[in-house]
Amino acid sequence: MRAPPRARAHTTLSFLDAFRIFVMCLIVTDNIADLLYSRGAFRYSDVVESATTELVSTVQQLQSHIQPDDGCNLQFTSGTTGQPKATLLNHHNIVNNMLTFGKRAELFQKVHRICLQVPFFHCFGNVVGIVAALLYGTTIVLPGASFKAEESIQAIQQERCTVVYGTPTMFVDLLSSAKKTNNLNTDTLEMGVGAGALFSKELIQELLKTFKLKRFCVAYGMTETSPLSFMSKPHDSPERQASTVGCVVDHVEAKVVDATGKMVPFGTPGELLIRGYLNMLGYWGEDDKTKEIIGPDRWVKTGDQFVLYEDGYGQVVGRIKDMIIRGGENIFPKEIEQVLEQHSEILEAQVIGVPDTRLGEEVCACIRLVDGSRLTVDQVKQYCKGKIAHFKIPRHILFMADFPKTVSGKIQKFRLRKMVLEDGSIGTG
Repeated sequence: MRAPPRARAHTTLSFLDAFRIFVMCLIVTDNIADLLYSRGAFRYSDVVESATTELVSTVQQLQSHIQPDDGCNLQFTSGTTGQPKATLLNHHNIVNNMLTFGKRAELFQKVHRICLQVPFFHCFGNVVGIVAALLYGTTIVLPGASFKAEESIQAIQQERCTVVYGTPTMFVDLLSSAKKTNNLNTDTLEMGVGAGALFSKELIQELLKTFKLKRFCVAYGMTETSPLSFMSKPHDSPERQASTVGCVVDHVEAKVVDATGKMVPFGTPGELLIRGYLNMLGYWGEDDKTKEIIGPDRWVKTGDQFVLYEDGYGQVVGRIKDMIIRGGENIFPKEIEQVLEQHSEILEAQVIGVPDTRLGEEVCACIRLVDGSRLTVDQVKQYCKGKIAHFKIPRHILFMADFPKTVSGKIQKFRLRKMVLEDGSIGTG
């Protein structure tokens, strides 16, 4: 279960004693409004209505003192690996990162209409969505208060959207909803922009086919890098779009290192490090955690196992923390997930490591099936034979209706693993 809204509000407010909070739009749940206002929050509408000539003049004078390197956005990480962290970004980070995004996405070519189905309280919605739209004059279409695939399909059709943003899970649900929609007409859609987690080749190919997209842009990054560090280029082939996370963005350095911190040759897996104007200022009030991720040389550790090629394009192998060590063999879940998701009856797959007395860890696949599927455990294992090494074939297979997610739509594998272990349906030997 996701933490209740009031608990999440308490977590957020614990970081914000030094800030004034402006509430622009609030759906009142569990008396969150009272909690916010008791901590000094202001309604944006109240501030606008109370403005006087003198106050406006004061604000204008203050603006002249604002510098590009001043912190302007306390952006919380998504919490896919645990407790969200408050990341402080500055004007220079965000504006330049989104100028680059707009060039790669070619937002300057026309007045686009973007179906923005990702939430505003994460970088994807707040920065890639709102800031990029302000810079390039695009129209934002909001399908609803929170993501519902059927509402997004309706918005795309009614508002004649040309672009749609989403995480892999959102796009999986979008495809499922599209197949159930009578007289589907999304002919105005030209481009999809995907970020937030890894996309399989099969998912991108299905999106290009179903929605007749001209291109699908894969964007890679993290909150700590404002957020984008890699992205597809305008004329990348569909094959390249589906096999990489794009090319490192302009004015940014990237390198891949081994466990000792030594750079590895091009084409060799290792941890990706990023450096440039896009670096966060730090985690608010957590200097120790900041030093864990940013060294004295200002390289930011991404925590991703990555392959960097000579032409600047890159490929994510998987999260280092998600790696499964089975009897001394390193297994990255992404490889198994991609094979499973090629099956016509598997909607989505998440692979985790679970304790095993003899091998240390075993492979467990959690699977969402398409509606009406009667796929069995034995059939899944048989399907995997010959497609992946025998020791990577999941020993445990669980069919699930849904996966635990952050409110931004990212899968929380640490919670999924906890759910599986607490369920007790798998052994440890």
